[in-house]
Amino acid sequence: MAGSDEVEVTPRPPFLHRLSPWLLQCVDIAIAAFVTFVTIVAARTETMYGNRVPLLVVLAVGLGLSIALRRRVPTAALVLATVAVSLSLAAAIGEDWAPAAFIAFPMYQVASVTDRRRSLAALVGICLVFVVAAAVGDAAHAGGAVPALPLVAVVASWFVGDSVRVRGVYVAGLAEQAAQRQREAVERAQRSVAEERLQIARELHDVVAHSLSVIAVQSGVGRHVIDEQPAEAKKALSAVEATSRAALTELRRMLGVLRRDESQPATLAPAPGVAALGSLVDRVRAAGFVVDLDARSTVVETLPPSVQLSIYRIVQEALTNVVKHAGPASVRVEIRDETDALVLEVRDDGQGIASALSEQVDPGAESHHGIIGMRERVELFDGSLSAGPGPDGGFRVVASFPIDCLTAS
Repeated sequence: MAGSDEVEVTPRPPFLHRLSPWLLQCVDIAIAAFVTFVTIVAARTETMYGNRVPLLVVLAVGLGLSIALRRRVPTAALVLATVAVSLSLAAAIGEDWAPAAFIAFPMYQVASVTDRRRSLAALVGICLVFVVAAAVGDAAHAGGAVPALPLVAVVASWFVGDSVRVRGVYVAGLAEQAAQRQREAVERAQRSVAEERLQIARELHDVVAHSLSVIAVQSGVGRHVIDEQPAEAKKALSAVEATSRAALTELRRMLGVLRRDESQPATLAPAPGVAALGSLVDRVRAAGFVVDLDARSTVVETLPPSVQLSIYRIVQEALTNVVKHAGPASVRVEIRDETDALVLEVRDDGQGIASALSEQVDPGAESHHGIIGMRERVELFDGSLSAGPGPDGGFRVVASFPIDCLTAS
């Protein structure tokens, strides 16, 4: 396919940016050697310099060194170049000495790596030094002139170097912003994954813990009565079958959501809500417990599915704890309206659950995922949960949901 053969082409950086620091240093040395060589040759062949040829050679060497050292010690290189050009002006050879323009190299380097306040102060100072040196040369040799060439070179190179520095700061700022956005995106993705894993773990715990608890109880009952009471054993096995099928249905629903993609859309069954509490209670009754369901709320049927699912899971977890820990017990599940709140209460008269569940004393214990999960579900809707021994014995779980938060969901 033509589309699969397309290759993204990354633009190449500018030529100078592709050179290594070592190669750039070699280029500077070559320029310095060229300036020094040309100046010495011109000084030896031109007669207008007279007895100032040795001074001119020294100045050429100094200017060449400033070019060669500008990347390693920019400020020192600029000082050296300024001294060389100033001496040429004081000797009244600046106007005719074309190499003076090469002070632009160290000036550019300083402006490109130094903040504007310092580099601008250096520019002003250099210009003043050049003017004073030209005035000294004019007074001493009666032939000095305004140093147009070095002044133009130093000012122009400062503007170029400062522009490069500003652009570098701007590009670095854009890169930092892009990196910050990327870090924030990674953090959001990690938080999303952590929240999704927590949600999956909570759902799996609610489904598996409840179903396996009922299955374990019913299997134990069947094993003990299978010889003497076959009818009771058959009833227990029927309860095990019904609970297993219900658990498998919910697990398939969850796995379907996790595995869905565009090519194979999942068949999504509705999440259990308040209407499914009846079948949940029936399964617990089949395990040998007396369960009374009293749903007197006038708003619970109109709540969003997310709220109804949380109520269902809280009741499921509370009944699971009764099956696992309370022993022979009767349970009452009550949903009622109170002032500005919907209250869910599950209480039993068993003897073992209060000591088995110690989340109220130690809510961070690793094994107490059940009540921790219930508390998290209630807090999603700004509600509160209490779980502990009841005033008349047994165990009591009370969840309170603010009505305004439920309707806003």
